[in-house]
Parts: sequence; C-alpha cells; structure tokens
Amino acid sequence: MNENIIDVLVYLFENYLSEQTNLNELYTKNKIYNGLEQAGFEKPTIDQAIAWLLSINVEQQAITQSADAIRYFTPYEVALLDEEGIDFICYLESTGILTPTTRELLLNGLLNLNTDNIDVDDLQWLALIILFSQPDEEQAFASMESLMFDPPVDHEH
Repeated sequence: MNENIIDVLVYLFENYLSEQTNLNELYTKNKIYNGLEQAGFEKPTIDQAIAWLLSINVEQQAITQSADAIRYFTPYEVALLDEEGIDFICYLESTGILTPTTRELLLNGLLNLNTDNIDVDDLQWLALIILFSQPDEEQAFASMESLMFDPPVDHEH
C-alpha cells in the first residue's frame, strides 16, 4: 500500500505540481483529488500522499542542521534504505544537491511513508519532490532533475 503513496506522489508531481500550486486551497485540492481518483488511485492513499506533501513544509520550519554536522544512520534507517540508498543520499549531499536540512527532510519524509524498503528510484523521486517544494533550492532541483533525466555524457578519448 505505501508503495502506492510514492506512485501517487510521482503522479502528482508530474501532472499537478507547479510553483503556483497551493495544496491548502480547497478548489485546488478538490481538483487534484478528483484527478487522482480518475487516474485510479484509492482515497486513503490519496489522503496520505497529500498529507505527506503538506507535512514537508511544516517539517522544514522545524529542521535546522549545521553544515559541518556528521550524520549517522540509525539501524532502522539502514534497514529501510540499504547500503545503495545510503550511498546515494551521501552522494547527493557530497555533490551539493542535498544540504543537511534537505537531507533530513528527505529522511523524515521516508520514515513518514512507513514502508518496508526504499529503492534508489524512489529516493530520486522523493528528493526531487522535496527540493521542488523548498524555497531557494532551484539550483539543487535543477541538478537533481538533470541527474534523473539527462542521459550520461559518453566521453571518447
């Protein structure tokens, strides 16, 4: 079931979210909700996905991370993400795509999904959605989008 929440979030992102989208506006929320139902998503899953999106901005206000802090992953996070997922998050942070604050938003968002495991594809989409939702993260969003959708450049010598 929770995998469906990620599917709803990706569908929402691809079809409805823009800088002008306000999920707190009743008309917008109803329009999106109806579109998601027509696309075949179940009401409880839609509710969970919208609540997840709305929670990102609330959490952002509560999270402050020092740029030089060292992040240790809990045993639960390690089990949820596996080594590949943790390596990917560390890569995003080392390249500047994720800041310590957006990293924590991503990790909190993953934990709020209450799923058994997250693969790198899910991490990419969730990171993209979180970066999109944050003010002043346009460059990080563009870098994440490029990482996901631009084909790798093949350099011949």
